[in-house]
Amino acid sequence: MQNQMTNDQRSTSSSSEGGQNGRSGHKPKPEANNGKSGSHPLIQPLIKPRVLIVHNAPLTRFGLARLIEASGRFEPCAETDDAPTARELFVQHRPHIVVLGLTLRGGDGVELIKDFRKLNPSARTTVLTTREDPLSMQRAFRAGARGYLVTSDPIPEILIALDQILAGDLYASWRVCRNLLDSLANGAIESVTSELKTLSDRELQVFSLIGRGFGASRLANELHLSVKTIETYQMHIKEKLGLRSAAELSEKATGWMLHSVRRNLQFKKQASFKNEHTSRLVVSV
Repeated sequence: MQNQMTNDQRSTSSSSEGGQNGRSGHKPKPEANNGKSGSHPLIQPLIKPRVLIVHNAPLTRFGLARLIEASGRFEPCAETDDAPTARELFVQHRPHIVVLGLTLRGGDGVELIKDFRKLNPSARTTVLTTREDPLSMQRAFRAGARGYLVTSDPIPEILIALDQILAGDLYASWRVCRNLLDSLANGAIESVTSELKTLSDRELQVFSLIGRGFGASRLANELHLSVKTIETYQMHIKEKLGLRSAAELSEKATGWMLHSVRRNLQFKKQASFKNEHTSRLVVSV
């Protein structure tokens, strides 16, 4: 009995010394655990999806960055209003999502969508723009955009769009869907695309900028191309649209741009009227 108690005391003493050695900072040999059940794997930090913001309006960029950061679900990694800089930031930060406008300094948003898709097909791009014409929407989705919103959409909807496209879905805001359906029902999509469908995306970009009053030199500076290249684009556009002179091209482009602006204003008035009418119905009920 005494021998048993002595052995128990020795065992307890030995265990106590082993525990003290473990607390004193002596590290076990790596091969002791060898990845077995006794080892404790490191806890991996939660990585939030990175969002690159590319937009020409400083206030919009600032507001988007604060909104995305405050959500706690995403991390804004960089922002710019310049297309060439956006390409550099895209390569540097490798964002999961890009939010961009279609009108940028030094380039066109649709061309940028194509570039991003080539650089990293797994990255998702959603458009946030003032353009509500069906042709811009078609061009953006055809280039590879996964979402499309307009600046008049409710602010929280951008977070819904980011969640949807990150999950692999396409997203169009209610306003965008309604405009597309209205245009389809009224034949606007067919009439617009039938007239300009022969133009490439780059030619359509040049055409739209001509409609905004850009001359050859300003076009070259805006798109980072030579004046000779711009003149070549203008020549191709004239041939495809059956125009004989630069004056006819300018008149055609300006008329198309004004038509797009009028349609945007018409959509906004319709939306405002419907929202006001719906609000009155809700109040009356």
